[in-house]
Amino acid sequence: MNDMEIKNIVNPACDDAEYVHEVAEAKRALELWTMEPGFQEEFLAAPEETLAKHGLTVDALAVKILCDHDTAVAYQNVPPETLPSAVRRYRAFLQEKITDRSRMTREYCVPEHPAFRAWRFRQQNRCWAELGKRNESLIHVPMTFELDLGCSVGCPFCGVMAGRLQKVCRHDEDGELWKGVLQFTKETIGDAVGQATCYYATEPLDNPDYEKFVDDFFDVFGIVPQLTSAASMRNPERTRTYLLTSLKKYRRIHRFSVLSLDILHKIFETFSMEELLCVELLPQFTEAPSNMFANAGRARKNEDLHVEEEEGNTIACISGFVVNMAERSIRLITPCGASEKCPTGELIIAKESFSDLADFKRVLVSLIERYMQAEFPKDQPLFLRPGISFEKTETGIEFFHSKKFRLKFFGADDLSPSLYHDVLDKLEAGGKTAYDIAEELMEETDAFPANVFFILKKFELAGLFLEPYEAKGL
Repeated sequence: MNDMEIKNIVNPACDDAEYVHEVAEAKRALELWTMEPGFQEEFLAAPEETLAKHGLTVDALAVKILCDHDTAVAYQNVPPETLPSAVRRYRAFLQEKITDRSRMTREYCVPEHPAFRAWRFRQQNRCWAELGKRNESLIHVPMTFELDLGCSVGCPFCGVMAGRLQKVCRHDEDGELWKGVLQFTKETIGDAVGQATCYYATEPLDNPDYEKFVDDFFDVFGIVPQLTSAASMRNPERTRTYLLTSLKKYRRIHRFSVLSLDILHKIFETFSMEELLCVELLPQFTEAPSNMFANAGRARKNEDLHVEEEEGNTIACISGFVVNMAERSIRLITPCGASEKCPTGELIIAKESFSDLADFKRVLVSLIERYMQAEFPKDQPLFLRPGISFEKTETGIEFFHSKKFRLKFFGADDLSPSLYHDVLDKLEAGGKTAYDIAEELMEETDAFPANVFFILKKFELAGLFLEPYEAKGL
């Protein structure tokens, strides 16, 4: 085999054992670098000896390039073919994951329902202005499911402040309801629902029937939902069986939250590097060198944790519905920056209960109709979002939120910058409709209404206006 040949590992699965082993060893070295206290210093002092101590045969230079910043910089401009194979292969594996996440956001998670699709797009764009680069990691999944009410783990850093475990949904009691919910959401929203998870403010492995619910999900969507578990070592054989079975059906990346150094060591002892290749280990304990908690949820009040201080912290990645099967509820949420008002970094727009499948269908359709619009009617009052600032420039307008991304609107579409300025002046007053603004500017500046509507539509798509349900009462 050509040592420099690059193969896909995630999808489709790579059947080259030597190739997989080399990538798995590189991954393990990175895990040690980011999670094992003292490994970095020990490795830099004696690279080969340290790797051998941990049972690794991966090239030491490859590990330096992948892990050590100074070494990575020194090798960043060398011809790729001269890099150690482990570097090229691991980076290709990483790029696979990044590409798949990007496609989830841009393609796989896009609802087929026109109003839902437009609403989600506006929320994505709003988050660029409000959250900045944090939005890069948010998938904006349109639907996700909870099979339990609460969580048994009680992590002190929980970004969504999950309550204690109160109830689990059982497959023998609610299996038919579950299948009906899945089928209806697919018919109503589309295949994007297949990107859902079967957990949110829950621990998936709390549910003794989790595997049965996932089997039903696969039957409807042909996808095994991504698993994130903080209880992977509660029953290691259950976890192992789940990974082996699910990865044979649908290969994707799963995640284990690692709550202590002791748990990390047990994971390493229990699972081979190859078994963990498609499992990201998340260092959720303070001793880990790369440990960092989002400043959201319970982490906001926990002084013992190393939290990120930047504005806009959130782990919420849903712009859509959370269906709780145990509670039989539906809530509509979207990400926001964690604050005293929204400590979990999510805007909870609505929450309603349902009793059976017919009621679920009624509630879901009603929520979409009430809160989601394909486009704003031209007789609807328009309000710029609070917290959004703007600057008039020689070329148009720039909108921004604190130190976050700037959204630049130019007069490069054959419309003059002054027209952008005039439209903004009208919007500042708040409460004017598109018809109002177009009529006033036609009388004052002879502006064509179509051009005014065009600019307003650009602002609408950018998420700069309050949604109708947000503007009520203003």
